[in-house]
Amino acid sequence: MSVGTSEPVRTQEPPGRRTLADRTTAVLVGRRKLVMLAWLMIVLLAAPFAATVNGALSGAGWNAQGSESEKVRQELRSGFADLSAEAAVVVVHVSSQGERDAAVDAVIKRVGGSSAVEKFTDPREQPPQAGLVSEDGQTALVPVQLKADDEAGLPEAAGKVSDAVDQAKLPQGATADVTGEWPVWADFNKSNEKAMLKAEILSGLPVMILLVVVFGSLVAAGMPMMLAMVGIAGAYGALHLITMATPLSVWSMNFSMMIGMALGIDYSLFIVTRYRAERAKGSDTQAALATTLATSGKAIVLSGLALIMALGALFLLPVMVFRSMALGMILAVVAVVAAALTLLPAVLAALGDRVLRGRAQRTGRSEARWGRWSDGVVRRPTVGLVAGLLLLGGLTVPVASVELGMPGARVVDAGYSSRDGYETLVDAFGPGAGATIYITTPEDDADAVVQAAKNLTGVKDAQVATQAADTGRTVVRVTPTTAIDDNRTSDLVTDLRTKLDTTSPKALVGGPAAQNHDMTDALAASAPWIISLVLAMSLLMMLIVFRSVLIALVSVVMNLLTVGAAFGIASIIFQHGVGASLIGIDSQGFIDAWAPVFFFAILFGLSMDYQLFLLASIREKYEQTGDTRRAVRDGIAATGRPITNAAIIMVIVFVAFGVTGPIPPTELGITLAIAVILDATIVRMLIVPASLAIFGDANWKMPRWLDRVLPAVTFRH
Repeated sequence: MSVGTSEPVRTQEPPGRRTLADRTTAVLVGRRKLVMLAWLMIVLLAAPFAATVNGALSGAGWNAQGSESEKVRQELRSGFADLSAEAAVVVVHVSSQGERDAAVDAVIKRVGGSSAVEKFTDPREQPPQAGLVSEDGQTALVPVQLKADDEAGLPEAAGKVSDAVDQAKLPQGATADVTGEWPVWADFNKSNEKAMLKAEILSGLPVMILLVVVFGSLVAAGMPMMLAMVGIAGAYGALHLITMATPLSVWSMNFSMMIGMALGIDYSLFIVTRYRAERAKGSDTQAALATTLATSGKAIVLSGLALIMALGALFLLPVMVFRSMALGMILAVVAVVAAALTLLPAVLAALGDRVLRGRAQRTGRSEARWGRWSDGVVRRPTVGLVAGLLLLGGLTVPVASVELGMPGARVVDAGYSSRDGYETLVDAFGPGAGATIYITTPEDDADAVVQAAKNLTGVKDAQVATQAADTGRTVVRVTPTTAIDDNRTSDLVTDLRTKLDTTSPKALVGGPAAQNHDMTDALAASAPWIISLVLAMSLLMMLIVFRSVLIALVSVVMNLLTVGAAFGIASIIFQHGVGASLIGIDSQGFIDAWAPVFFFAILFGLSMDYQLFLLASIREKYEQTGDTRRAVRDGIAATGRPITNAAIIMVIVFVAFGVTGPIPPTELGITLAIAVILDATIVRMLIVPASLAIFGDANWKMPRWLDRVLPAVTFRH
């Protein structure tokens, strides 16, 4: 034994000593009917809330709390409500100018009768400088102030206005579409709901077929699907209840379902596979479940905890949308882990030998194949390690040229009213028409602010937009020459603020473009803290679990490389458009600015998933034998088939959600699928066995002082 280090002591539990897994299993098996009944009650209670969660969630929350643009939004709402800065806009387009009045009359008739409308503006009654009629006279804008009790109700109100406009009897060839911030989110909600239904159908059947092939039994194959559905129902129900206390974004649904389905199937696959293997060795139901909970169950707890810690770091972001996404996924993880460790064992005990029927004896050949592969890597570990690092490193290179941006109305697919209206708007009035910048300023400074704005590159027009309020402040409206999702518009926000620091120190710059700018800044400011926190928590967990400084450090580095490689491939697809048409999207020319830090947390948590299962199996074998190379071979052989099957299923689920949804969920789904593929191939098949073989017994050594202060975790039973 090396001086100053500790090594694992390979001892057996004292005869007759009952472990936590034994005691838990005894309760779950002995009271299995009560456990199943309890879960049935939970699902039944959650079902009504889960079924109606979409209506309770909000399309709002895309603003950085405490930012300058958020202050402008609140000032516009409280002091300049008549300006209708957040109004929905009905874009009326006719083929000839003579039909414009008839088309506008038809729209106003429908809008005026809608309960979702506070007031509207007739463009024909406004002076030309109001900018509500295009130069060619063929396009007119009807601003509509929405009626809602709170911000969360604005997307719903926008949807009602869109429905009303759809019923307008327009002249032949005329179009009328509703666009703006809230109509975009109303359409996104509709698109989102349809996409999730498609994803369930697209992933459900292939996954079920694969599970039947894997287990050779319909009964066993039903266990993962049951767990996924229970997890999703629990997460959705909890989300709905939380909305009664605080607004949550509709985006939480996508991510909650995606993670809930993937992990539900993933975790149950490991539990059922291990349970069947233990039963095949001759163990009875209770003994097999006790061993399963002590090994695979413990790995599931640690995997879930790793993901929860990584997602929890996202609460450092001062943006409601991202906190909602993180919360949705955390709730799904908690529900799935709880069901995997309680409901699933109870169901397995109730089913008895029926879950064993089918092709349960194919593991021998599979283990032999994986054993031969790991033997080959272990014999030439340097070659395997270098090859794996070069592959991941090469795939990470595109990250250096990533362009970040924030999406606009094109986040919604063509064919939706808000997207079509936006395209008509920018065609008729220029790309900056959908990126209006509002500057609130003291009335005495208004003329100076207008002149300062006009002197800047990228400004099409600037003018005082309203009378001064009782506060002595007024609003200057600035129209850029570039679109809201153009980085030059974000640069203009910076230039305006810099210029106004001297021209009008009390002026504030806001509007949709400024909101995107401030959110990007908030993401950039939070990123170092989030990344540091995720890395620190991951390192600490790996130290506690595997009692090894080397394994902890190597695991963190491998995860970083996996995340970098996955993001590199994602940038090739979504920024440069390579293969984008194959998944049914148009490249934006950039990666969403929120993607790096958000994806980092999720990908890092998921990357630890397979590593924990693999390394836990290797650690278990090492605790039994004391031989690192044999432990590597046996651990990879034992987990080869279940990890491969789980990875395939995860990829199917992530791709299904990726190809059916709008661009942001598509980015996440495809990137997660790429990360899982890299983890299950390059990392598992090359880097892990090679690095463990190179370091040998040094893998399991840790300074004595650190060993004493950290809690102990074992993977034996």
